[in-house]
Amino acid sequence: MAKIAAAFSDPIRVRIMDILMQGRDENCVSTPHPELPHAICPYVDVLPKLGNIARSKLSYHLKELRDAELVEERRMGKQVFYLVNQQTIEQFLHMLEQRYLRQGRKA
Repeated sequence: MAKIAAAFSDPIRVRIMDILMQGRDENCVSTPHPELPHAICPYVDVLPKLGNIARSKLSYHLKELRDAELVEERRMGKQVFYLVNQQTIEQFLHMLEQRYLRQGRKA
C-alpha cells in the first residue's frame, strides 16, 4: 500500500498515469498494439504530452510506476507499450476502503 501511495506522490507520475489512462488519441503517432488498442508508447506518445522533460526522467518515473505495479509493460518488436494496471488500482482502492472508511459509509 505504501509503495503505491509513494508512486502517486509525484506530480509527474500522476500526469503519466492520467495520460496512460486516457489511452490512444488522435495525437498518438506510434503503431497501435494489435492486442491492446488503448496501450501507448511512452517515448513516442507520452513524452511530448509531458512538456520539457528528459527521456531519462520519463524512464525513471515509468520504473517507479512499474515497481508499484501500477502500469503494465508490453513489447511488440522494438516498441514498448504501457497501460494502467486496473487490478492494482482496484486492490489499492479496496485496501483504502477496508482500512480507512467506516463500516456502512459509502464513498
